Parts: sequence; C-alpha cells; structure tokens
Amino acid sequence: MGSTLTIGSFLFDYLYQKGATHAFGIPGDFALPTFRWLDKSPMELITLTHEPSVGFAADGYARVNGLGVACVTYCVGGLNMLNSVACAYAEKSPLIVISGGPSANDRQADPLLHHKVRTFDTQRRIYEEVTCANTVLLDVHTAAAEIIRVVDTVLEQCRPGYIEVPFDIVDMPIEAPVIPNRPPAVSDAENLEACIEDVVATINRAKNPVIIADVELHRHNLADLAIGIARKFNIPIASTLLSKSVISEQNPLYIGVYSGGFSEPETQRLVEESDCLIMLGAFLTDMFLGLNTAKISRKNTILANTEKMSVGLHRYDQVVFKDFLEKLLYSNVEKRGTFNNPLSFPDDDSLPVIDEKPITVEAFFSLLGGRMPDDATVVCDTGDSLLGAIGLRTSQRKNFLSDAYYLSMGFAVPASIGAMAANPGARTIVIAGDGAFQMTGIELSTIAKEKMNPIVFVINNDGYGTQRHIIDGPFNNIHPWDYPRMCDLLRYGDGYRVTTMQELDDAIHKALASKNMALVEVVVPRDDSSRSLRRLGEELGKLRNAEKKGQGE
Repeated sequence: MGSTLTIGSFLFDYLYQKGATHAFGIPGDFALPTFRWLDKSPMELITLTHEPSVGFAADGYARVNGLGVACVTYCVGGLNMLNSVACAYAEKSPLIVISGGPSANDRQADPLLHHKVRTFDTQRRIYEEVTCANTVLLDVHTAAAEIIRVVDTVLEQCRPGYIEVPFDIVDMPIEAPVIPNRPPAVSDAENLEACIEDVVATINRAKNPVIIADVELHRHNLADLAIGIARKFNIPIASTLLSKSVISEQNPLYIGVYSGGFSEPETQRLVEESDCLIMLGAFLTDMFLGLNTAKISRKNTILANTEKMSVGLHRYDQVVFKDFLEKLLYSNVEKRGTFNNPLSFPDDDSLPVIDEKPITVEAFFSLLGGRMPDDATVVCDTGDSLLGAIGLRTSQRKNFLSDAYYLSMGFAVPASIGAMAANPGARTIVIAGDGAFQMTGIELSTIAKEKMNPIVFVINNDGYGTQRHIIDGPFNNIHPWDYPRMCDLLRYGDGYRVTTMQELDDAIHKALASKNMALVEVVVPRDDSSRSLRRLGEELGKLRNAEKKGQGE
C-alpha cells in the first residue's frame, strides 16, 4: 500500500490481502462510488441478478476460500440479502457485507430519503443480529481502523461482518494505517492440562471410541489435526451433514455421515454404540441429532469446539480449540487395534441397475456417486437434494457444500457460483429440487455470463416434496417448468430431461464429456423420496401436524 490511500482503495486492498480475490454484488446508487473502487481494485467482481443470491454466492466462496465479500446498496439491497447472510451466520461462514449508504449530511438533515426504512441506522441495527462485528464509516480518521477491526473479527470468529460505506466518504483520502498485531488467544495452561488428562483417561477406558469431525474443523482449517488424531490412534471418524467432506470420504477410517435416525443404519449404530464419542468442532443442532432420533448419552461424550470444552459432565474454560487438538495429537492415548470398516468407499459393483425403469431418488444418488469425477465439487440444496446425498461419497476434501443446518431453499445454484469462482479447476455438480430451483435458478444467467460450466441436476418431484411428508395440501404445488429449455432462453448450455435410469446415465456421460454447462431435469415419482427424507418428514410431522402428534410413541 502507498503512503496515502482512499477509504475505498484501502477497503478492497485489505480484503484482497486477506485472501478475497472475488466479490459478489449488485450495484445501486448509494453503492456506485464504492463499486467504482472495487472495479479499480485487484479483486474480480461477479454481479448477480438478485441480492439473496449475492449472499449465497459470497457464502459459497467463503466456504471454499476462507473469506467472502458481498457488495450491495442501502436497504433495498442489504435487507433483501438478509436471509442469506443469516444462513452464513448460523453455519459459521466468514463473509463481509459491504453496503453503500447515505452521507453524514443526509443523516443530520434527516430527510425522507429513498431506500430509508425507519431511521438511518435501521439496516445496521438489523444486521447486528446476523453479524459478529459491524460499523458505519462516518469518520475518515477511524475508517481504516474500523475496516481492520471488522474484517479481522470475521476471520477470527468465522461469521459475517457488516461495513456500511456512505457514498461521499469512500473517495476521501486517508493515511496508511498501522496494521495492529493481534496475538492469538491463549489457553489457561492448567485448565488445558487438566482437560487433556481427563480426555486421555476417558478415551483409554473406552472400548470403541468414535470421532465426529464437524463444521468448525473446516471453518478454522483444523481438519488435518483431527485426521491426524484419528490416524495416530486408529479411531473411526464420522462427519455430519454440515461438515460432509471435511475429511476425504475415501479415508479407511471414515464411517459416513451421522445425523441421528437420518444416517445410514450402520453409521448410526457405530456412533450410538460408542462408549466414548469425541465430537470435534461440533454444535448440537437439531439436524445433528436427527431431530428426536439420536441416542447419545452426554456422559459418554467429549465435546470440543471454539466455544466450549467438556468431558462428560465436566467443563473446562479458557481452553483454545487449536491448543486442545494439538495437545491431544501428541498425548499418550492408546492406539487401537485394526479397524475393519464395514462402510468402505463403494466401487462400481455398487452401482444400481441401468435400464428403462423410472428413476428413484436413491437410485439417482447411487448412480451419480459412481460416475462423479474425483475432483468434483458438489453443492446441494435443501430437501432430498441434501438428505439423499448422505450416502453420496466424495473423494476430495472440502468439496461438498450445503446449508445443512439453516436449511434455506435456493442455496445451491448461487452458492455454486461462489464455489466455482474459488475453485475454477473443479467440475461443479449442483443438485436442487424443483421448488428450490424456482427460487434462484435464474442465476444460471450469471453462470452463462461468467462462462462457467456446472452440471445442474433438478430433481423434479412436482412440488415441495419435503413439506408433503409433514403436512400435505395444495400449498405444496408449484407450476411446472420446462427446465431444459432454460438453456434456449439463455442461449447457453445443454438441456436434458430424463425419466429412466438409462436416460440418466446417458445424460451424465454427455454432461461430463462436455465443457458446456448442463441442466438435467431428473423426473422422479411425485411420492418418491429417500429413506432419510421420509424419516425427517415423520419426525417433523409429529411436531408440526396436529393429526400426527402422538404417532409412533
């Protein structure tokens, strides 16, 4: 950086230095001066068609790259993007929201300015609920320090942050700031030692310990330590829906995705029969526990994440997660004997029959898993697009993205744009239901503009299939689209409609062989679903549907 800068140039230079080489956004008049500085910066801008998609794209980019950037205008843009930023907050994804804003003079005069809601601070106050740090750059003398504070807090906590830039301040010159040295958090030495002693004794007493590697390992780049612990002590390791592919699913110790009763039966058995469940980077959400279906005893668990350390009913404060993992890796935990994994990586013999019979959801995922390239990135939307993918094995780490806790429909297509920008060398496979696709599928226009080449599967079961398992009614119906013809509309990509396993296999082969975008409509029976989705519907039905309450109890 030079000796003098503007607020705009410093903002984007600092984000670039922190690893964000792309930004995602939609311009608006309050944000246009900021967009001009973004255009002059080394960062590459990808504009989308709708603000919710901007947030999902920045989120997808952050999950692959480590920091996402979303740029929008004041209120009509920022508030429109709120849901996707809430998703990133709930699932601990680090992205920066940059919003244009009115000038300091506007705020003093308090006119009825366009885009204003109630007060000039309304948008910032709303964003307080979905960010870990926020600021409005009203003072040129403190602007750089505020930018540094928000960005660094986002990176430390792996949650979104908010920076509002008044349109008249972004061009103002500032002196090059002194970048503060922020030392990492330090564990209390006695607490850390006592915690490790307790953990080692607990594991060594156990007959069948199991590790669950969850989302924080990925967000904080700590997966290698967890894998090292599993390998050194020969302990089987599972992931969750939110952390799927945090470790390679070809790892000989990998036993699948655990989500209570939504899991594969053998995975559920191995986890729930464990007398020492070591949960690393885990948060006990209802999806982690399969709603009411998990059978886990708190007394037999070790829970370690950035916010909490507990061994059974004992809690240890001021223990840094990374310090805990490093100490555990070099501790005197006893190595287990050979683990004969009943859930090894599938081979071609496990492929379903390829014939002229109709496609089922489970057969679709089974066939796709056998045909997918090793380096593919998979982005799944909510519903059977996600739950059906529980058994879908990927060989590479960090290449499975989903909003598996927040569960917002419409995530997959725009998130794939962020994933492709972050990792353009990988072929990206997008899986969405017809209902979710109709929410954000128009972002195929952005994919065409950027000349990207995902393979997009739209599982068409004629409506909101997940909701039908809970409470059915005409409100779950949607208007049918001719999905493959979107390629004609966009003048980009190849469209396929498949109704049989043979047609599906042919379309997968053609899509993989081509360098074009492919849109494959996969028609399945209206009442078909995976076992996991049926179980989810049963459990949610007991909670939401008065006619089902008490069933199965």
